[in-house]
Amino acid sequence: MKITAILSVIAAATLVSAGKVHPINAGREHVSGGYIIEYEDHANHRDFQNSLRSHKVDFKVRSEYGIFNGAAITVNSEHGGNDLAKLPGVKNVWPIARYSIPKVKQHKKTDKEPLSDHKMTGVDVLHDKYKLTGKGIKVGVIDTGIDYLHPAFAAKGADKGCFARYGKNCRVTHGWDFVGDHYDGKSTPKSDSDPMDCFGHGTHVAGIIGGNALHIVPGKQGPAPPAAFVGVAPEVTFGAYRVFGCDGETGNDIIMQAMELAFNDGMDVINMSLGGGSAYKTAPEAVLGDKLIARGMALASAGGNDGSDGVWMVSDTGLGDLSSSVASFDNAFQLLPSYTFAGVKHPYGIASAYKKVIDLPAMPIQPIFEADGSLSDGCDPARYAGLDVTKKIVLVLGDVTRCKSGGRGTVAVGAKAAGMVVQTTPFGIASLGGAPGFPMASIENKAGNDLLAAWKKDSKQTLTWSTKVESIQVEGGGFPSGFSSYGLDGDLRSKPDLGAPGGAILSTYPTAKGSYAVLSGTSMATPYVAGAHALYMQAKHAKPHGDVIRKAFKNTATISKDIGVSTLTSAAKQGSGLVNVLNAVLTTSSITPDHIDLLDSVRMNKKVKITIKNSGKKSETYSFSHLPASALVSYTGNNTYPLATPQIEADSASVVFSQKKVKIPAGKSAKITLHFEEPKKGNAKVWPIYSGFVVATPTSKNGIPVHVPYTGLKGDVSKIPIMDVEDGWPAFTHTEGEVSKITPYPKVKVLDFTNPKTPSFEVTAKLGSHTPNYTIRVYKASDKSFVGYLASDGEAAIGPRGRNKLANTDGSENVWSFPWVGQVVSSATQVVPTLLPSGTYRIEVASQYKFTKDEYPKNYEIFDLKTVTIKTAA
Repeated sequence: MKITAILSVIAAATLVSAGKVHPINAGREHVSGGYIIEYEDHANHRDFQNSLRSHKVDFKVRSEYGIFNGAAITVNSEHGGNDLAKLPGVKNVWPIARYSIPKVKQHKKTDKEPLSDHKMTGVDVLHDKYKLTGKGIKVGVIDTGIDYLHPAFAAKGADKGCFARYGKNCRVTHGWDFVGDHYDGKSTPKSDSDPMDCFGHGTHVAGIIGGNALHIVPGKQGPAPPAAFVGVAPEVTFGAYRVFGCDGETGNDIIMQAMELAFNDGMDVINMSLGGGSAYKTAPEAVLGDKLIARGMALASAGGNDGSDGVWMVSDTGLGDLSSSVASFDNAFQLLPSYTFAGVKHPYGIASAYKKVIDLPAMPIQPIFEADGSLSDGCDPARYAGLDVTKKIVLVLGDVTRCKSGGRGTVAVGAKAAGMVVQTTPFGIASLGGAPGFPMASIENKAGNDLLAAWKKDSKQTLTWSTKVESIQVEGGGFPSGFSSYGLDGDLRSKPDLGAPGGAILSTYPTAKGSYAVLSGTSMATPYVAGAHALYMQAKHAKPHGDVIRKAFKNTATISKDIGVSTLTSAAKQGSGLVNVLNAVLTTSSITPDHIDLLDSVRMNKKVKITIKNSGKKSETYSFSHLPASALVSYTGNNTYPLATPQIEADSASVVFSQKKVKIPAGKSAKITLHFEEPKKGNAKVWPIYSGFVVATPTSKNGIPVHVPYTGLKGDVSKIPIMDVEDGWPAFTHTEGEVSKITPYPKVKVLDFTNPKTPSFEVTAKLGSHTPNYTIRVYKASDKSFVGYLASDGEAAIGPRGRNKLANTDGSENVWSFPWVGQVVSSATQVVPTLLPSGTYRIEVASQYKFTKDEYPKNYEIFDLKTVTIKTAA
């Protein structure tokens, strides 16, 4: 590759700053040439732009931030993140990441009214008895926009004006479209003042926060809702900040613009039902979120929908120290169609690729078995050998260890099955992507067992489908959603923070798309918490910072059990529990901090102090107790990648309180010391994540207990495998075609980087856990001397990374690929990549173990890719 004279000038310049370059999250794409820059406190926009010009960097400003003190730019010259980090006044540099519109499960509607999710959280009592509606509170929705003409957002006494436009006296008072209809994350955004939603996600989110469909007159204002419903805070006013087009992705630089505008518009709460993938808390959106909360806002962010990928997957945008990362709980009743087998009716969920209620005629079922007689996951075509499944519905297990629904559906289509029912593991109705046009249904775990037992008694019985959708109580209703992501984060911090109803939630949808929809996702749980913030602020006649409200919600949440057993669900899944807004408003007690991170066996925080505050008008006596939760085991049989569904064990820590009871006068506080010991049970060699809850119970009548969760890991976290080496990774790969399809690179004698026909070449790895420093190192094959880190387009393969998901939505492996054309940098601070001379080089992929010093090779997991011969123009 040509190294220009401009780059040489920069290399020779004397620069005074040493900013830090952060890599993009594992599995996420970035905007070509796009960077988010955070300045040092003394620097400003003018200083930065002058520095860019003086160092001959060709750039275009995408965004400028005030509170964040930085900017987003596109670099048009051959400069990368390392170049920018060396400019004076630069503190941090991030590639601009692209976010997709969150994938949610869409359910069919019904004319029957479901049991309101407000009964699960006490919001119904706050509405009916205390008349709380969120009036006077402003909530900013950073999403796909809002259909502000929807009748469920009509403002009392101002309907006429608001149905013409949003603005003063309307429910949606502020707004901005940052991108335009045709923006897809890659094209040029075209902003304007109209945040109308053409996708649907943002309108659904806004309806959960504050829609009101109780008084809609059918015909006059549009179609009636399929069931009466009202949002959490039906009189809040909204700011609609549209950051997505009608489809596609967006850049996090645009999300950050929306966050700052929401603050400047006076929003009290920001809802961010977006994010994805595991990460550290250093993502720029998380950094900005904490800055906004410190200035008086509240921020609720989605915990992620990657529950089928196991631990370490809580989403990035809610990882700030002050923000609320929200998990999902399933609605107790869902709107579902049903099927009947052996005289028993069961509900089912439709695969999104099928797009309609299943209307097949009655036909037999055919379970697919493994060689040992257990129900198969349906991923291996060989399991169909010798079976005639034409005109039959196949029954398979919904384990996602080997493949997801699209893969097993494709196998069934190849075997000529008429349809498929997938038994959910561990429970409930799962979200299925499925194979296009193939009838696939998710069924409950118990229902799958019932089907199998009835089939063994009489294999000639037929399964019949009902096309009627109705309100049905479901397995797992009221419990944490299976799709909701597990923590912990890369620093063993307790995330997610708390949960809210997010499974099967009826809400508003753009009128052009049917007006109403039932969706599932942490995207739905997050606005529930945002609306809860509004009720809390109204009740307190104050607007506390978001971390203060988070503490109230976490202290008073309803702790959930694991379904079907008596153990409490891990705090790594449910956080502090299901938000109980009624208790949060009424309590006069609190515990600080709102979570306890015990870390691991080697670094364990055995002695922790908590503060109990009595905000009531009378003295209160508190007694203390400990509620252990189940432990999660993700590494068994020496696997290097965490189990898709962690095994549950009864590994309990012990807690000794410095005093069993304490009397606290009105308005006063007391400190209690907790002495923790890790679980005696549990194998430290498989690193179980244990957790529990410390509870302070007032002894007075009607006193509301308060609690905080704790989490810890038994064993040495620095020994946990980082890279997945079971499926052939790391490896040399290349990308085929316009769609990224990673395939192993064919064995060739020489990679000729001077030949434009040489295929794109990458080093690809799959991370099963976070690493504080992921590197790809290059050595001379002849004498094994270090020559540098892989570099491409100004980026170097150095820095912290979160883990990869098990697979992409299309069933392909979710991996991280670093393209290479023969360039390296000698260190993280090198300004200009060096083009290696032709020769043979050895490549090492190395990941630093958690909580270790950066000492190579001592504290690194190393995979040797052997040698590769290259030809370059150097």
